[in-house]
Amino acid sequence: MKRILLISVILLLATALLADSVAILSASKGKVSLERALKNLKFKNGELLQNKDVLRTGAESFAAYKYIDASSMIKLFSNSVVTVNASKEGGKLSKKVNVTKGSILTQVKKGSGTFTVQTPTTVASVKGTEFLTKVDDDGFSTFTVTDGEVELRVLETDEVQLVGKGKTGIVSPDGGIRVRVSSADDLDEIQKAELESAQSEEREPIIVPVLDDAGNRKLIEIHY
Repeated sequence: MKRILLISVILLLATALLADSVAILSASKGKVSLERALKNLKFKNGELLQNKDVLRTGAESFAAYKYIDASSMIKLFSNSVVTVNASKEGGKLSKKVNVTKGSILTQVKKGSGTFTVQTPTTVASVKGTEFLTKVDDDGFSTFTVTDGEVELRVLETDEVQLVGKGKTGIVSPDGGIRVRVSSADDLDEIQKAELESAQSEEREPIIVPVLDDAGNRKLIEIHY
């Protein structure tokens, strides 16, 4: 617990110094690319991510990032494309994840500012929860909630549905929406995703630049 609190304090201090940084790449394995301003960048675990950065994973690949306010974790699974978004709102970080395709697992703490996940058809608003978002090749967006509650708003019709723990919401490409009890297949997909995450995450230290009292730039190494 002390280690978690120390990390949170350091990250909050780093936020004030690094206005352009909104998240930290905490893990990656396999074929993962980071795009910024239409350019592919070289990176390693612990890389600071900026608003509008795009992460892509290939087959049998994995990536994970944490927003710099230590409020949430995003895990990308194979063949996924995600855009990182965040801006300051009322002293907190307002966060949005754009999922173009693939699957991501989202874990969000309560009371940590607004958080949304957007797919081509839907905006999911979150208030402290864990859920899997999947955008398949046919354009269907699926949201399986394992904890908390997610509000789904269909972009085509503006229809809103709540999806609670143990439920799955499915939005079709034409804007149709239905909510049902999560099936064994839905839950199995989450278990497989968690297993892939546990096998793939590489706990390398996070390097955060900070300024000392004399204004000198130093690097702090965070082990977690």
